[in-house]
This record gives sequence, structure tokens and C-alpha cells, in this order.
Amino acid sequence: MLRITSILLATAVLALGSPNFSGHWKLNADKSKLDDPYQEERTIEHKDPDMTVNIKSVSDGEESESAAKYRTDGKETRTMIDGDPQFSTAHWDGDALVVDSQIVSDTDTYEFHDRWTLSTDGKVLTITRKQKVGRDERDLLFVYDLL
Repeated sequence: MLRITSILLATAVLALGSPNFSGHWKLNADKSKLDDPYQEERTIEHKDPDMTVNIKSVSDGEESESAAKYRTDGKETRTMIDGDPQFSTAHWDGDALVVDSQIVSDTDTYEFHDRWTLSTDGKVLTITRKQKVGRDERDLLFVYDLL
């Protein structure tokens, strides 16, 4: 009986499908845990397995824009961020999207291990990040509200 219940539960979870992160999101700095003050908005277009993320941010009074493309099926993508290549892979871990990225610049290599989750009502996007730059490692939390 336990085996049948497990199979039914697994089938129900698969039927729900993966979350869709599409929308216009604004960083909630009060709920986030970041090193420096930062403002950011993201516009995400997500049609599994393709996802495009357009980012507008302000840090230290400087505005910047970037865009990244991901595939949620584990295939590597390559994007240019501020003239440096970013290599990323993304895959589903249950209802969380795991995104591993590496940016290689002239001076450093940046490594990010992100875990994206969506609230049950679809209005809050949370990204937990393990970031490594050289020997410096940090844990960050980005919380976005749907606009």
C-alpha cells in the first residue's frame, strides 16, 4: 500500500509541473540579505526549457543593464555580462530551479550557485546564492516581489 501511495504522490507532483518565473520583479531590499545597498528589477520570460532574464540595477549610484539566457534542461548557455563571458547550467530540483554560473574576467573568476523558488501564490521569487570570488565565499539572499 505504501508503494502505491508513493507512486500516486509522485504522479501528482509531476502533474503540477515546474514553476514559471515569468513576470516583472522588483528586489525587496528589506527582506534580502546582501552585502551592499542595491536596487534591481528583473523581467523574466520563461517558456520551459528557455528562460531570458533582463536586469536593470542601481549600485553606488550607477545604473546598469544586462541580460542572460538559461535553459532549464541542464544544457550550458553562454551570455556576455559587461564584456565578460558567463557560462551557466540550470536544472530542476523538485520545484526549485538550480542555476550554476561562472563569469570569467581579466582579473577574477566569479562562481554562483543559485536556487530559485517561487511562493505558492506566485508573487515572491526567492534566490539563495552561494557566491565565490577567488577565495572569498558568501551566502546571499535575494527576495523579489512581482509587480
